[in-house]
Amino acid sequence: MKPILVKSWEVDFLATSSPYERHRQVLFSSKLQGRTSAAVGTVTIPPGGQSDAHIHENSDEFWIITKGHGKVIADGNEVEIAPDVVVCAPATSKHQIVNTGKDTLHAYWVITPSGPEEAILKILGRI
Repeated sequence: MKPILVKSWEVDFLATSSPYERHRQVLFSSKLQGRTSAAVGTVTIPPGGQSDAHIHENSDEFWIITKGHGKVIADGNEVEIAPDVVVCAPATSKHQIVNTGKDTLHAYWVITPSGPEEAILKILGRI
């Protein structure tokens, strides 16, 4: 079987405006490549930006931080994030990611099992 390659610079992103300003991409999804074990994408958040607080009922969400500094809040518990850190918000936790630094925060996200990323794909018209 051939490896599946996705180039992030060739994938459309969803820009969300303030107060939850960020750019999100879906790179892998069961709806795109048929892989059901996980979905993978990117998020970039400008200084002072944040995601909305949300819940994935059946999926864990992981972030792999590549640039910037911030925090992840899950059910009111905060952890600091920085490059080369991996953090998980467990399924059913109310969570969000916040950029507390002076530079744009860049991260890859992994949702397992896949499913919640479909909302982004629908808005982008990819499914």
